Amino acid sequence: MTVALSARDRFQQAYENRYTWDEQFPGYTARVSWQSGEQQVTAQVRIERDLSVVIEGLSPDQPQYKELLGLMRDVVTHRQRRDFATAHGQNEFTAESPLPDGSVPIRVTGDAMGSHYQVRGSVITQVSRVMGGSAFTIDTLSVEQTAQGYFPLHYRVQFTDAATGEPQQVVDIRERYALVDGYYLLQERRQTATKNGVTTETVIEFTDLQLLTA
Repeated sequence: MTVALSARDRFQQAYENRYTWDEQFPGYTARVSWQSGEQQVTAQVRIERDLSVVIEGLSPDQPQYKELLGLMRDVVTHRQRRDFATAHGQNEFTAESPLPDGSVPIRVTGDAMGSHYQVRGSVITQVSRVMGGSAFTIDTLSVEQTAQGYFPLHYRVQFTDAATGEPQQVVDIRERYALVDGYYLLQERRQTATKNGVTTETVIEFTDLQLLTA
């Protein structure tokens, strides 16, 4: 007999199926190359064991420094393991009618950023949130499922004005990962951003990926 999952159980199942690093993750270092059009810079990045981020070889006032810092902090956010009760225990979940592709919209009450989701099977396929004056929706278009959980390979982020709904920017992102000593680490990100009718392409490559040692 099939038992229907509650909205909370459905979301928790997908949440706990995400790929995260375990408590023994030692941190890692990598050489990074950032290129957009004719601009290219290189740097060294490091995620410490405490998951803090260090970038060397770029000045903090360079836009590439800020972009890489934001990217690496996003990596930490998505790979950091937090149990469901800590992250979402205060929230209430309500499922809506399934969409044609099988995804189930899940509305959340109690989340400070007004987060809402879509879940298909054991994968979170959409995240919608509001931050400041902007609202954004992340659609996951393809994933890699590993024995330790899944991570997105292709996703699209749409930004709109939170008050008017007017489109601001669309970013299409494709990523590749490398398995290094038992941990999946970001190896390449290719992103295309379209804003005010202008499209820019950026390629960020990570080489010499090495786990830190004690």
